[in-house]
Amino acid sequence: MKIVFFDLGRTLEYDGELLPGAIETLEAVQGMRDARGKRPMLALISDYFLARKDPSRIPELQRQYYAELERLGIRSFFEPLAERVTLSTELGVRKPDERMFRTAIDRIEPGLDYGETMFTADTLEHVEAARRLGMTAYHLQVRGEPTGDVSSLLDLIPLVRAFVG
Repeated sequence: MKIVFFDLGRTLEYDGELLPGAIETLEAVQGMRDARGKRPMLALISDYFLARKDPSRIPELQRQYYAELERLGIRSFFEPLAERVTLSTELGVRKPDERMFRTAIDRIEPGLDYGETMFTADTLEHVEAARRLGMTAYHLQVRGEPTGDVSSLLDLIPLVRAFVG
């Protein structure tokens, strides 16, 4: 099994709008199959509001995040949400804390090796942390930043295809 993780903010969306190529990229990944005919799983790992002072707010914050996925028109790519969306809200830690990555993987396939996962984000620190864990990871160049492994989401499609095999 392969899992393809994305960050949401400044990776799939920017200032409340989907980035160009987001839907096309998610559709392309969703349609891929490995040599055994298995599809990769699409999932999200996102920093969101922390609820340390009031953990009772976690369900409300999850609903807000899920509503944003619906508003953006990408919720269906990440269902079931409880399995395929991991928020810092739920764990009380933010990326690049390894617990974010490990929890996200274990929700889908407990114990899956990091080498079977891919992560794309706008924050180089998060990408480098994922790489240290053994994940395939790509830094998306976002508006106003001079560097990145890829300059658009559509550039990821052949990289994901190679990863999925």
